[in-house]
Order: sequence, then structure tokens, then C-alpha cells
Amino acid sequence: MKNKLFLIICNKLLVFPISFIVILLLATHFKGSAQWSSINPGRYDTTWWNRTPIRLIQTNLREIDALMDVDDFVKSIEDASANVVLINVGGIVANYPTKLPFHYKNTYMKGDLVGELLKRLHAKGIKVLGRFDMSKINETLAANKPEWLYVGTDGKNVNYNGQVHTCVNGGYQQQYTFDILKETIQNYNLDGIFFNMPGYTTSDYSGVYHGICQCENCKKRFHDSTGMTLPVKEDMTDEVYRRYNAFRKTTSEQLFTQVGNFIKQQNPKLIICTYTDAGVDVTRMESSSWLTSEYEWNYFSTDHVKRVLGSYKDRTPGNLLQYFLAIGYRHIATSPNISRIWVLENMLNGAPLDVYVIGTLVNQEDRRFIPIMKDIYRFHKTNEKLFTNLQPVSNVALIRGSKEEYMGLIKLLSEEHIMYDIIEPSAVGSLRMPRKLEEYDALILGDVTDMDDHFISIIDNYVSNGGKVLSTGFTSTKDGIGTPTNKLRLQSMGVMPGFETFKQAKSTYLKVSKNDKAALGSKLFEDFDLMMMYGDFLQCKANNTAKGYLKLVPATMFGPPEKSYYTEAEITNVPGIISNDFGKGKSVFIPWQIGAQYNFKAHYAHKTLFVSALKNLLNINNSIVTNASPLIEMSRLANRNGAFEWIGLLNHSGQIGASLLEPVSIHNTTILFKPLKAVKEVKLLKSKTSLNFKQANGWIECTVPKVTDFEMLLCLYR
Repeated sequence: MKNKLFLIICNKLLVFPISFIVILLLATHFKGSAQWSSINPGRYDTTWWNRTPIRLIQTNLREIDALMDVDDFVKSIEDASANVVLINVGGIVANYPTKLPFHYKNTYMKGDLVGELLKRLHAKGIKVLGRFDMSKINETLAANKPEWLYVGTDGKNVNYNGQVHTCVNGGYQQQYTFDILKETIQNYNLDGIFFNMPGYTTSDYSGVYHGICQCENCKKRFHDSTGMTLPVKEDMTDEVYRRYNAFRKTTSEQLFTQVGNFIKQQNPKLIICTYTDAGVDVTRMESSSWLTSEYEWNYFSTDHVKRVLGSYKDRTPGNLLQYFLAIGYRHIATSPNISRIWVLENMLNGAPLDVYVIGTLVNQEDRRFIPIMKDIYRFHKTNEKLFTNLQPVSNVALIRGSKEEYMGLIKLLSEEHIMYDIIEPSAVGSLRMPRKLEEYDALILGDVTDMDDHFISIIDNYVSNGGKVLSTGFTSTKDGIGTPTNKLRLQSMGVMPGFETFKQAKSTYLKVSKNDKAALGSKLFEDFDLMMMYGDFLQCKANNTAKGYLKLVPATMFGPPEKSYYTEAEITNVPGIISNDFGKGKSVFIPWQIGAQYNFKAHYAHKTLFVSALKNLLNINNSIVTNASPLIEMSRLANRNGAFEWIGLLNHSGQIGASLLEPVSIHNTTILFKPLKAVKEVKLLKSKTSLNFKQANGWIECTVPKVTDFEMLLCLYR
């Protein structure tokens, strides 16, 4: 008798059910034998850094590290299986004998630290990125150049431990940066350059906010650009601040584009890396713990690397694990269990490995995570051909919107094992995207409020031509710089332009009727008739082509118990979800932040509605079914050269509240998939075993016996 799951598959294609979630596996031809030495993964381009197996360690060298034993430093990097190192070169402190009068030289340094490290590391085949920080200058130099400095709204400069904040529009960042770069590039054979803290810095290391810079350079440049007086308060309801916010973005990008062009002119082979989108090859982000957050964000690395991989074919994600616990506790490591998750998410999404320590690997006073890091780096090195020239394989794309909504949608997609890419709003429709929007079966716009006319037309045309969109929250209610338009501008959503906002209020619900259940999936909704609604809500009307479901029940009585009820008269006709046919395509609009609601309370009713919107209203089809626990995060990647395909499984168990404990092994995860070619062999890379599998009607069924911290399922084809 065939497996029950096979019978389900053969009779009916399942789409995102809660019990059996679907992922699509793109099967590609495997060239050669099962031995990695025979694999030809090909190259995505001619660079050493793009879609290649990078294992980076950033050693954020302190002044006193100039006294290090260089041999020990190099050996520690070798022992960690790293092939790229990031070291401090210049900016706040020059770790080489600079001749520039306004470049502060490390007083602990006896010779040439940068030169010595470069020579030793290059001899071992390890590439070196130089770290620069132009956001601050030593107080002894700052005193002679007040026109270079940031000025807070109190009229004062910011001096933190002898380092004074500089301004983006001042001479240090606008001109002297180029002198420092020219000196280092001409004298040292670096492989790349990383910039720390680019752009407008308004807070110090203690988190104290000093306000919008009020220096004369900022005042003049803003007035010349807009004709307006520089604002003193960050307030998105203020038109002047909205213009300043756009000005700040534009001027930062202009400066970094100039810096990037200058670096490439000096040495075209240098890669550029920082925390911006402009003028870089590698976009850097951080997976880190903070004293201000109660819990760690499990999907930090997945979020960060997917943003870059889904938005840009010519950039690499440089997402680092911040080894230390938090700013203020630089010498204590964060939990090794969440650190493991964050590094593995890099690896299992096809991104470089990247760990950042204060000091060196040799002098860490909290070493608990270092053996775990070495194991992961060693695994990556052993199987590095399988991490070369990869692309994610997804039929859903999430366009990044407001933070809480976005985080909740990532959580929903990950728990439901829906394979997805992430696209930055600024990348939508650009030629730099790895894939065209038309290649996705569905787009999710999670409270993407700021949309200019071009963005609006791209999404409406996508739906009109046959695409499917799920949009949530206040999507399309503001223009490109955040000015409220007081209307819903996406025509494809099937709603009238005007709306009113019902502000967040306790004891507000969405009523689920029998007719709603018939449309949304009676079986999914059989156990409840009300849904929590605790957020701002757009009261809008469906147009003639659309259908609304669920009804708003606002601010009902909840105390005392004797008064905790509502009447039929309190149920409004305001819909909580709207479905619309538009051209050849279809849209679903949820006029509230379902992702933020799920991120807040993770309620099953919100997950049910999300799944139903995709399954029953948009009819999104996938072709893998799994009984995997929601605690297992899955990824799916294919080699661009058609050499292999694998599925990653990452175990998120072990977390109870703020406690981050060892993961508990998860057993017998069944995965059914429909490859494009006949399967020869299925292997587990972590376990180093081959899997038995069944084939019927073009479907493959296999069971992963155990997932401890992670596993990788590699498919080989006949």
C-alpha cells in the first residue's frame, strides 16, 4: 500500500496546508560522481567574492593588539579554516606608519602592523580586507578642524572617549577620506575595503541621541538643495523632515558612490563593503544581540542574506555574527546556541560565513563558541564546492516593509516551510535583480507604505499580466518619500481609494461567518469564529470586482465579566480581508498588519488566515510536502551551473523565553518532492549517509532520520 502522503499527492496537489507544508525543489542535472572532486560548480562571474565559498573572520583590532604575536594570529586564522580576514587599517586609528598629518597613528605600534599581517596572511593564501572608520577623529586632531565635526542640536560636538564625531558634509569625510584611501591603496596590496558606520551618525556608543547635525555644512547644503531650513526634530509627519530624510539618503549615497568610484580608479580589483546599498560589492549587515531586546531574533541571518540574494545579482551578502554579547559588553560572548543558528543561516542560505570579534581569536576571554564556529567553518571548507555559484529556488517573493510586519511574515513563511526570496523595495523592477518579478507565482507586500508612481505601476502591471499579490497593512498609502496620500493607490487590491483608520483598541475582533469559512477553507476555520485584532486597521470598501471576508467588531466590552459580550449590532460591514481579480491576475488585501500581530502573539488564527489567503484565495501551488516541525527552518538552493541541488534543514529548538539552550534532536522528517529528472541518489551531508527513497508517479519520498543542529539533503540525478 502506498504511503498515505503519496495518496494525497496523487489525488490532489496540496498548497501550504498547516499540517503538510509545500516547498518546490528544482531538480538539475548532476555532472560527475558523488565525489566532490568531480563536481564542476562553475562560476557566476569572474570575481573571487561573488557566489563563492567565503569564510571570513573580522578581527576588530584594538590599539593594544599592535603588540600581538603575528605568528599566533595567522595560525588562529588557519586553524579556523578562514580564507578571508578583515583587519583595522585606518580612520580612527592608523595601524601603519601614515605620513598624513590628520591621520592618528597607533602609539602602541612599533613597526608596520598592516604590512606585516598582509605579508603573512597572503603567504597562506588568505585574502585581507582593510577596515576604515571615518565617523570619528581623535580629539587632538579635531581641535584644529572644527569645520569637519558633527554639531548636535545642543550646539556641541560629541567627544566619546577622546574620539570626536565627524559630519558627512564636513571636509574630513568629503575630502580627507580620499587622502587616507590613496595612501593605503598605493602602499598596501589589500583585497578589499570595509567602511564602518557610514552616513549620518546621531548617537554615541552609549546610545545617547544627539539630534540632527546642525553644522554649517549641513545647514547650507540642505538649504541649497531644498530651499528649506534644517529641521531640529525627527518627525515623519513634518514635511521638512521628510525632505531632510530624503536629502540624508541622497547625500550619503552620493558620497559613497564617489568613494567607491575613487577606490576602483586606484585599484579596480578591490572589493568594497559596508552597510549601504550604494557604491558597494558586498552589502554588510549584522546578526547581533542587544541589551535593549528581551529575546533574540532567530531569523536575523536569514533575513539579512535573503535581502541581498533576492535583490542583487551583482552583490554578495556580508552578514556578520557579532561574537560579543552587546555594545557595552564587548568581552563577553552571546549564547553559543543562537550564534550557531545565525552562522548556519548564512551557510544554509548560500551566503559567506562571517564572524566578528573584538581583538583576535587568540585573546578572547569567553571562548565557548569558538569550537562550534570552527566545526561549521570546517564543514563549509570540506564541502565548499557545494556552496559555490548558488541561487535560491523560490516561487514566492517577500518585498520588505515595516519592521514588525516584515519580521512576522518571515516567521510565518519559515514556520510554514514556504520557500521565499526577499526583495528590497528600491530594487523592485531594476536590472540588478537576479530574477524578474514575472518569474514569481506570488509577491507579498508586507505593509510597504512608501511607493512612488513607478513602483505602483510595476506591481499593478505584474498582477494585470497574471501575477498574484498578497498585500497587508498600509501598503501604498504614502508616496516615495513617505508623504501620506490618504488613499490606497494600488488599483490591483480591489478597494476604493479612500479609507479611515481605526486606531488600535483592546477587545477588537474579526468575525468569521459560515460564508467566510466556505470561501477561506471550512476545515481550517472550524474551531473558531472570532479572531484577535489588536492594531491599526484600514476601514476601506471593496470595489465592484472584489469580495470582502471577515467583519470588524471594534472595541467591545471586556469588563466586568458580566459585561463581556457583544451584540449583532456591533458587527460592522468593514471587511478584514479582500480578494480581487485584476486583469489576468489576482490579489488579496489584508488591511491590517497580520505579520506584526503574529510576531506579537504568534496566534494560530492569524497563521490560519495567512495560509488560507495563499492556499484558497490565491491558489499558490508548490510541489513538495513535508511533515517537518515548524521548529525546522528549510532552505532550497541550486547550483547555477546545473551541478547539484540541496535542501537545508536548521533546528531552532532549545529556546524557552530568553534561555537559549542546546537544540533537541528532531526525528523522522518526511519530505516529498517532484524533481525534474530521475533521482539517482539522495545523500545527507552532515550525517555522511545515503538515504533510501521511494518513487511513484514522478514523486520522491524520503525521511531524514534525525536533525540535531542542522542537516543538508543533497540530490544527485541519473
